[in-house]
Amino acid sequence: MSSEKAPKSVSDSPDLATYVQTPESALRKPVQLFQDISHDLWAGRELAWRMFLRNIRALYRQTFLGLFWAFLPPLANTAVWVILRSSGAVNLAITDKLPAGVNPDLFSYALYVVTGMVIWQSFAEALQGPIQAVQANRNLLGKLKFPRESILLVKFFEVLFNLFVRGIVLLGLLLVLGFTPFSTAMLAAPLVIGLLLILGFAIGLLLMPVAMLYNDVSKMIILALPVWMIITPIIYLPPKNWIDNPLNYLNPASPLLAVARDLLVFGESLYWPNVWVYAIISIPLLLLGLVVYRLSIPVLVERITT
Repeated sequence: MSSEKAPKSVSDSPDLATYVQTPESALRKPVQLFQDISHDLWAGRELAWRMFLRNIRALYRQTFLGLFWAFLPPLANTAVWVILRSSGAVNLAITDKLPAGVNPDLFSYALYVVTGMVIWQSFAEALQGPIQAVQANRNLLGKLKFPRESILLVKFFEVLFNLFVRGIVLLGLLLVLGFTPFSTAMLAAPLVIGLLLILGFAIGLLLMPVAMLYNDVSKMIILALPVWMIITPIIYLPPKNWIDNPLNYLNPASPLLAVARDLLVFGESLYWPNVWVYAIISIPLLLLGLVVYRLSIPVLVERITT
C-alpha cells in the first residue's frame, strides 16, 4: 500500500496536500517515490527547524552545565582510558604518531583519544537517531498528518548541533596546545565526518522498522555500541595493514573515523584508500534507508499507536 497525493481543488490550501491510500506498491514507481521523499523533506524543513529549537531549549533550559553536557560523554570516556593507561592496566602507545614537539605523555594521549571519542559519539548518536525520532514522536505520528521525514531532520539537526558544540571545544584544545599544524588537508575533515554521520544515520534507518516492532533491537544496539567502539581504533593506533586485521577493515566506522581524526590532529592521513569504499556506499545506503522508512512508517504508525 502506498500514499499518493490527490489533485487539489480550488478550495484547497496551497500549503497543504491530501493523501489517498492505494493498494499499489510505491516501489512500482521508483521515480515518483524519490520525488515524494524529496518533496516531504523540503516541505518539512521549517517544522523540523522549529521542533529542533524547541528540543534544544527544553534540553538545556534547566541544566547547570548547559551545552557542556554535549561534550561530557566523550570527555568521561577519555578519562576512563587515560586512568587505565596511567595505572598500567592497558598499554596503548601512540608515540610514533605524535607530531614533532609534542611530548608522548598522558595529556597528549588524552587529546588523541578525546578527538576520536568526539567523532565516535556523533556517529553513535546518528545511528540511534532514526529509532529515537520515531519513538519520541509515536503519538504525534498517529494523531497528525505532516511530512514524516521532518522528524528525521529534527534528529539529524540535533546530531549536527552536538557535533558543532563538541568541535568548538575540541578545536580550541588542539589549537591552544599546538597539537594541530594547519594543513589544507584539514579542510576535508568535516566532509569525512559528514560521510560517517550519513553512514550511521543510514544504518539507523534500516534498523528502525525492526527496532520499533521489537524493543530487544534497541537494547541490543545499546549493548553493541561499547563493543563496536572497542574494535574501532579510537583508543589505539589503526592497524598499519588493514588486510591483516579484517575486523577493523570490515568495520565501516574505522577508516572514516581514523582519517577524520588524523586530519584534525596531524593534518594528514594514510588511510584514504579505505575511506573511498564507505564514502561510495554511504549515500546509496542513506537513500535505501529513506525508502525503507517511507514504506514502513504507515504500517509502524498503525502498529505502535494501537
